[in-house]
Amino acid sequence: MSTMTLEEYQRRIKQNYRWNFIWMTIDNMMFFFILMGLSPYTVLPFYVRHFTQSKIIFGLVPAIFILGNTLPQPFMANFLKNRTDRKKYLMISAFVQRFGILGFLLLSVLTPSLHLSNTVTILIFFAMLALQNIASGFYIPTWIDFLGKTIPENRGMLFGISNFLGGLLGIGIGWLLTYLLEQFPFDQAMQVIFGITFVASMVSFVAILSWRETIPPLNHYGFEQKKKNHLIIAIRDANFARYLIWRCLLVILEIAISFYALAALDVLEISVAQVGVFTLVLALSETILNPLWGWLGDKNGFLKITLIATIAGSLAALFAASAKSIGTYYLVFFLAGAMLSGLQISNFNIIYEFSPANMVPAYLAVSQFALSPLSGVMPFIGGAIAERFGYAKNFRIAGLAGMVIFLGMLFMVKDPKLKMRP
Repeated sequence: MSTMTLEEYQRRIKQNYRWNFIWMTIDNMMFFFILMGLSPYTVLPFYVRHFTQSKIIFGLVPAIFILGNTLPQPFMANFLKNRTDRKKYLMISAFVQRFGILGFLLLSVLTPSLHLSNTVTILIFFAMLALQNIASGFYIPTWIDFLGKTIPENRGMLFGISNFLGGLLGIGIGWLLTYLLEQFPFDQAMQVIFGITFVASMVSFVAILSWRETIPPLNHYGFEQKKKNHLIIAIRDANFARYLIWRCLLVILEIAISFYALAALDVLEISVAQVGVFTLVLALSETILNPLWGWLGDKNGFLKITLIATIAGSLAALFAASAKSIGTYYLVFFLAGAMLSGLQISNFNIIYEFSPANMVPAYLAVSQFALSPLSGVMPFIGGAIAERFGYAKNFRIAGLAGMVIFLGMLFMVKDPKLKMRP
């Protein structure tokens, strides 16, 4: 435990600010790139589609992605409550994450060489997906709290810059996937994509190793208040609860994205290489908008970014419901990228606006855990609707729900940015 004075702690934070800002930017850039290479909305559903035609199993990919990142967080938040150090816990969960990514690479190599059955391949795939994302669920609250203390200002710009740079690399992934699927067999194309993603994850791991941790004094962030249940305090925050109700409903729009590429393949009967183009458009949209979202969020608050993202996602779903041309699908993926980038930046940064400084892991855990009920159910509901009634009705329901969510959040949630201390 730290015994330094508050003045010494703040001096060290300033001293290490630029170093940590750079290495955290590199890590988050690689994370964003990895998310493109292992996109639960395009790449991974497409990979699974090679081994099954079940739309419900397609929906299981984003479900595990969201649930794995969500369910462990309350446990980790409670574990961190009375601990001042963070980095060693980051290292453990980061290592397990990379083991899961390595699993994807090995699976893509061994499936054709060992002639694994479709059932075995799918089971191993989902085991690796669960391992990677459950480790992320333990990692995220630790990382967000560490970042909040290490980078006390301009966090939106850190996310904006790093997501922009990572998005540039993601554009390369989209182009490469298109090229590989056109020129090489499916198995070889996926081996290259998973291999590049694993290398990026190791660059990220080096960045994490480079972070400099300054352990705060016990009395600075309230660690001495051991009897207080931070999770209960977060749950009883009325304005935060209203925000969470509407934010968790946005899962309806997020889940819809995983079906857009599959719908285009079925409706337009286009080449599978077009999946790479869709990934490229999605990455381009997220890339060019990230710095804008980060700057606007730092300046005006991240609730406003969430509202803008909701409108973009609603329009994407409504356009997808009636899409008959490839151009319309490009617009759908551009708007979907705008929604994803806005929510990605807001999901974490808005926690700093709602939460007291010593309760960030608890507020984050409650926020992420609130997503889990609908996150677990919606992929199956979406898959069942698509199976029974087709993609269009699925998208139409999601788009109309998004408009209702926008109005509810606009009129019922007070902007926490307005109450933040200077």
